Amino acid sequence: MTLLDAVLSLSEATARDEVLQRILRALAEVTAADALSVLAAAEDGSVGVAAQIGLSPAALGISFRPAEHPRLRRATLADGPIRFLDPSEPDPYSGWLLGSAGEIHPIHACMAVPLRVQGRLAGLLTLDACDPHGLRGLRDEDARVFAGLCAGALRLDAGPAPALATEARRAPGRAPGGPALPGRSAAMQRIEREIAALAPLPVPVLVTGETGVGKELVARALHERSPRANRALVIVNCAAIPAQLVESELFGHRKGAFTGATAARAGRFEAAHGGTIFLDEIGELPLSAQAQLLRALQEGEIQPVGEDRARRVEARVVAATNRDLRREVAEGRFRADLFHRLWVYPICVPPLRERREDIPALCERFAAELAAELGAERVDFTEPALLALAQGAFPGNVRELKNTVERAVLRRMIAEGKGAAGRRLVLRREDVAPVEAVVGGAAERSGAPLVAPAGEPLWLGDTPREEPVEPLVETLERARREAFVRAFRAAGGNAAMAGRLLGLSRSFAYKEAVRLGLVPAPRPRQR
Repeated sequence: MTLLDAVLSLSEATARDEVLQRILRALAEVTAADALSVLAAAEDGSVGVAAQIGLSPAALGISFRPAEHPRLRRATLADGPIRFLDPSEPDPYSGWLLGSAGEIHPIHACMAVPLRVQGRLAGLLTLDACDPHGLRGLRDEDARVFAGLCAGALRLDAGPAPALATEARRAPGRAPGGPALPGRSAAMQRIEREIAALAPLPVPVLVTGETGVGKELVARALHERSPRANRALVIVNCAAIPAQLVESELFGHRKGAFTGATAARAGRFEAAHGGTIFLDEIGELPLSAQAQLLRALQEGEIQPVGEDRARRVEARVVAATNRDLRREVAEGRFRADLFHRLWVYPICVPPLRERREDIPALCERFAAELAAELGAERVDFTEPALLALAQGAFPGNVRELKNTVERAVLRRMIAEGKGAAGRRLVLRREDVAPVEAVVGGAAERSGAPLVAPAGEPLWLGDTPREEPVEPLVETLERARREAFVRAFRAAGGNAAMAGRLLGLSRSFAYKEAVRLGLVPAPRPRQR
């Protein structure tokens, strides 16, 4: 991603948020910033996160009132780039930075640039670097260039292009860009009709189905086709939040409410005010949080941890679960009153094995997404390959199918010994073989020893071998380097794809590759 790519995205992309994300990626490659964001100004004077890199995913859509944050207030009044040098001023993103604790050290590099359109404040561009000198290489003139691009992007609609929006109004049963879940099966057509009917309504919706069937896609479609589409969609994985922090994450807390609450923090419900909050795996919520959630649904009120008074909040709730909530209620793990409040109209997404006729359409969608990500001309399937995929078991449903297609693309790239950029890839029957068959066959051919099952002794043999033993730290570093080399080679140098293969974020994969000397370190742009 270069500055030229960011400029071209202004004319090529159809949605504002897509353009902003491209601009931030280009800026990330010429700075040492750990977190970047674009905040869009709202009519009520607040600024909300419209695009970000390096922050918690939950930060997307959260709003700030500049009057309550000294740095944001100064930035909105500034004429140009402003660098914050007073460590006593709190950073509004403290607690949102990706990492174990998410806290930002008081002494760090922080910069903001106001975004103005026709003389009026349209938003802010912010940069944070944990290294106090991390933004020294970014000149004010360069920051103004990127700010100008962001300001231009903010003039675009937050949603689809006007022509597509008009088409959506004419045909409310179909989202711009295609159905929520691609497929021609009767089940998918039923779900499309249900989404079309429920999207304009403020009622809560419960999406049920096995893991990996695409419940989040249904939630996104409900939001994007609703009158709230230009406001935030906040996604919360209830299963990933520690039980003792659930109420704080959902409803916020005041400063000093508990150990570690060094600053007041808005919860996910406030971040979703005016928009939609998607509570994935809602069956994992503890009973104490369920009581507050019921109050939010019935009264439109939340009470942050440590506060005496409730706050008004208006957000549409879409929830999802792979559990049988009726059984959870019967066994006392889920509140009956909350269940009935959510069970207004459930949408049940069937497993992939019950709608195999949808597999070709899903494969084509995943292939198109991969082609765009890898820079390939296109990704196609041979008939035997599609037939093999249509007959697959896929206990992990749509998520497993997507992983299978991604793995097939990487196998084809490795087999041909070339990257994907600018090329047409054709996936064959052997590319889509289950991973167990490939791994098992490789182990059998190589004669690699298998790990003994738990509880059984691992015999080392009677014949000692004189092999040098290196320090563990060197062994781990060598293995780490080899893993990164293989991943970047398989991904054709694409850091995002390499990070996905390694189970890492794109930014961390790129920085680690720089440290290992696999890719050149970025240099600030010279004018």
